[in-house]
Amino acid sequence: MEVLRPLSSPSSKSVANVWERLLQTFSVPAPVANRFLPKIKAGPLLLEVGQPPEWKPFEVVLAGASPADLGLYYYPHKDATTPMGCIRLQSAHIDSLEEVLMVVTKDKTWFLCADHVRDASDWSDAICSAIERVSTDGVQEQRRRLDSCVSAVTLCELQSRDAKARVDEFLEVFVRSTREDLCLQAAKGALSWSCMRSLTWKVWLEYIPSDVPFSQWTSIARDKRQRYEKERCKYTLFQNLLVGKQRPDEFLTMCETSTDNLLYSIYKDVRRTRGEMPFFRDPFVQCLMIRVLYVYSATHSEISYNQGMGELLATLVYLLHIEQWPMEDDDIEEVTAGEYDVESDGRLSGSYFFPGTKVQDISTEEDPSYVYVESFINIQNDDSFLDRDTFLRLAPFAGGSGKYYECCRDAAGEIVRELTASEFIEHDAYLLLEDMMLRMAGTYCPHVPIPRRNSKPQADKPLSSADQLPVSPLDDQMNRIHHHILSRCDPPTARHLANLGVEPQIFLLRWVRVLMAREFETPQVWQIWDAIFSLTPSDFSFINLLCVAVVREFRDEILAAEDATNVLLSLRDISNRIEPARLVDNARELYDALLIAAAVEASMGSA
Repeated sequence: MEVLRPLSSPSSKSVANVWERLLQTFSVPAPVANRFLPKIKAGPLLLEVGQPPEWKPFEVVLAGASPADLGLYYYPHKDATTPMGCIRLQSAHIDSLEEVLMVVTKDKTWFLCADHVRDASDWSDAICSAIERVSTDGVQEQRRRLDSCVSAVTLCELQSRDAKARVDEFLEVFVRSTREDLCLQAAKGALSWSCMRSLTWKVWLEYIPSDVPFSQWTSIARDKRQRYEKERCKYTLFQNLLVGKQRPDEFLTMCETSTDNLLYSIYKDVRRTRGEMPFFRDPFVQCLMIRVLYVYSATHSEISYNQGMGELLATLVYLLHIEQWPMEDDDIEEVTAGEYDVESDGRLSGSYFFPGTKVQDISTEEDPSYVYVESFINIQNDDSFLDRDTFLRLAPFAGGSGKYYECCRDAAGEIVRELTASEFIEHDAYLLLEDMMLRMAGTYCPHVPIPRRNSKPQADKPLSSADQLPVSPLDDQMNRIHHHILSRCDPPTARHLANLGVEPQIFLLRWVRVLMAREFETPQVWQIWDAIFSLTPSDFSFINLLCVAVVREFRDEILAAEDATNVLLSLRDISNRIEPARLVDNARELYDALLIAAAVEASMGSA
């Protein structure tokens, strides 16, 4: 390993020597003076310094062997032997967006800029790895999380729920419920105990249009999955992996050394996405995510790939995995008779199928917040029966009642099994991501025109800001959250942020780009997305209210802050201090209040 030596007086000849430049020398402040510091990474970066702040080029060195001396030491030029300053990384929070790195320390928020997104990503990885490595005993303190409404116990039960229970849930959600009832219950977290969340998302995101009868659901899904299959077949780099001639770990090694910038960027992000979860460290899962992101980026070149898409995809993939149709004995026999193998534990092997791993039950007690869906379904209001043909002619959310003939249950079972089949998790993840990006294109690529879906207006559709305003670029969205919503709901906080010079994008962009996916554990993110998708399915504008709700939750800390750094520190690790259910409830109150205010203003204007 390279080291940085204490300050010496090298001759001009030695300074010119390439080895001396590799072993740059500098003095460090007490108490770590006269020590050899490991040099971890070095390179040119722009650093925002001075008053007023301006960007200046520096040679930056990441070095240190302990929390006390780990830092980013910056030099005026590459040949300099003494650093002009140091960004101390003890307890620092690192975030990156495109080419920019944000380092939030105890004393200040620093901004650094690399030449390319790939360089910024490499710096972010190196800094985070260094912080982890020098932590006490080499192990970082695990972040404390508030209790999730969905524990591992609940996820285990969701995976093991039998076919009959899933069919009953489907009939309860899509036949007996109305759209308003489902949206109301979803915003309250009711889908946390259901296996139908992924199907409701497919309807809300128009993977399955909500006005088509059940008879067309499977054919629509097959056509869309076939479209993804055709797109994926265009890229030969996946061919050997898909037919079993290349192992997932071999494919990942190829990605690591690839000269394809798109493939390498996706690979780097996928490798660090949700790395605390064993599921996402599985090479099979990582290969799946790389394929989906690569095909999407190549197919939608006007948007291509941007950081954050991997977080969106991970949230989708894990849900589809949890809710996949349970593997039964006849399924295994059918696969065994075909071209695919079955592992000794009963799960399907081969890159085409999804791993049937189970969530680890980490609790010894039942989750006290858990309730069985079966306990409140099948409450019959009359003695009428629904047959197969009548059922298939229905569109979802009819709000019907009565009982179901067995042939009707069989038809519903065929639909649920087809739409949650494990072999199509990759296809469905791509299609859902595509539907999400249609609404979020302005967030990831603000200058790309965003097409509107040609869907008929529905009287029971919740009011959305997209029905009144054109889709705005990213900067407009940031300003709308800060200057329009927050200023109306909490003028003192909005003024305080403005007086401190806190630009809204500094803290909002992280939340908006991934719909809070980085702030909470995955099951908690699902609950937040339930509210976003159900209340504002056309543009996801409910995220704006969620952002304001977070700021208002910590308004006392923000108002007490005397500088921008303390404001940003108060908005870190929000999952430790607020439950998703509370966050959604607070945002829903704002949402309803703004709708009422808009209605009053409209009535006064027309009077």
